[in-house]
Amino acid sequence: MSPLPPDPVLRASLRWMDHLQHSSLARVQALFSSHTDYTDLTMTQYGAALEWLRRAKLVTEAGLPAIATNRTKLVLLQAAIAQSDPLWLQDADQLIIKPDDLPEDAATAGEVLGLNPRETLAAIRAAWGKVDTAARQKIGSAGEQALVRLLEDLGCLTITYVAEYSDGLGYDVAIACDGFHLNLEVKSTTRRGRLTIYLSRNEFDVMLADPQWRLVVVLLGQDQAIDSIGTIDTEWITRHAPVDTSLSGRWESVRLDVPHGVARNGITDLAEQVDEGHVIRTGAGVVRPSWLRA
Repeated sequence: MSPLPPDPVLRASLRWMDHLQHSSLARVQALFSSHTDYTDLTMTQYGAALEWLRRAKLVTEAGLPAIATNRTKLVLLQAAIAQSDPLWLQDADQLIIKPDDLPEDAATAGEVLGLNPRETLAAIRAAWGKVDTAARQKIGSAGEQALVRLLEDLGCLTITYVAEYSDGLGYDVAIACDGFHLNLEVKSTTRRGRLTIYLSRNEFDVMLADPQWRLVVVLLGQDQAIDSIGTIDTEWITRHAPVDTSLSGRWESVRLDVPHGVARNGITDLAEQVDEGHVIRTGAGVVRPSWLRA
């Protein structure tokens, strides 16, 4: 996390983006250094802006625009927010709902770039979506792998890491033992106190059709080790998922904000399948099979 770029750097970045669309890097540098319309900023500030644009991958090393857009101001603010990753960004979906909710630094940056409050809000939402999606993918994969390793430590299960070769089956990990099996859809988080999961329509439809389907939530701690595991009942998911009301419309993805107490501790269906001689190692230490029970 770092502060948003200073106002002069944002102004210089906008000028770079505008002029590099139709002129060479050398010609634009000469313009900025000699024309009185641009000497309100120093060449050091222009240089800092150009380096920032390169780090944000908006301009190539050769000075060519990496994107073609007529919404340069929005793109610049979105990139500035995503690059700086301010503390408020992770909760922007809940805390910043309307223009009156804009954080001071984002509001100021938007004004510097000539955006109105609604445009600034749109840039925040776009930046949050991009950062949130990337983070969820990374954390999701880490949680799946950590759960597979934990289950392997039991030594009494056949485990298939489905997500390694397919993302279309509606679950991530299949486990089996002497005729018993479960298909686990794994949702991972590193955040305590707030549990938000995203469920695709395919995952939801598989849940309805497959009695062995379970939604397992993994809380990751330091070094991406598992701190805790919970199971969310399919009945709760069904009650809170959207309902199609017309043949002309169909939901494809849903975000579920899961209240405290809804996720039951452990993978309860697995408890009776685990011999008492087995233990599980997590970030919190050695945990007995009874930990699997609610």
